[in-house]
Amino acid sequence: MTPGEWIFIGVLAMTLAGSLAAVLSGSVIYALFGLVTAMFGMGGIYIYLNAPFLAMMQILIYVGAITILIAFAVMLAGPMYRRPKEWTTPKKLFAALAVVLFSLIVPAGIMTGAFRSAAGARPLTVATEELGRVFLDKLTLPFELISLLIVVSIIGAIMLALFSKEKK
Repeated sequence: MTPGEWIFIGVLAMTLAGSLAAVLSGSVIYALFGLVTAMFGMGGIYIYLNAPFLAMMQILIYVGAITILIAFAVMLAGPMYRRPKEWTTPKKLFAALAVVLFSLIVPAGIMTGAFRSAAGARPLTVATEELGRVFLDKLTLPFELISLLIVVSIIGAIMLALFSKEKK
């Protein structure tokens, strides 16, 4: 194996370990650390795929902004006194299994169809400048809606903190 393949396996292991820590952790803070690890791993995979712009956006937006936003939401919401009983009925377990199967089967079907159709195509190269122009010229509305979503989530976290203080 080449050193690049060993690095890829290490980054993949880091991503999987972070994902498992985010999903299986009993603490919200440890789950947040697992999420940060998984997002850094995704950035490493983007670098391996020769997409440095996506890697930097992954690290800046998701690791930097979104995780900080989630951390502030957790801090503003306060401690959780009672843990919810998540698997109380078999219906909830079967619903969760159905969602998992659906979320695995649909992307697998899309990816196999995309790989079959792109087997003879030449690779697409896009410069960072062209990508920036598309975001700021043609996709201005979705770009601004993302910032609106972040503002609404911050206001929601503040409102949750205020309502939880009134109840105490």
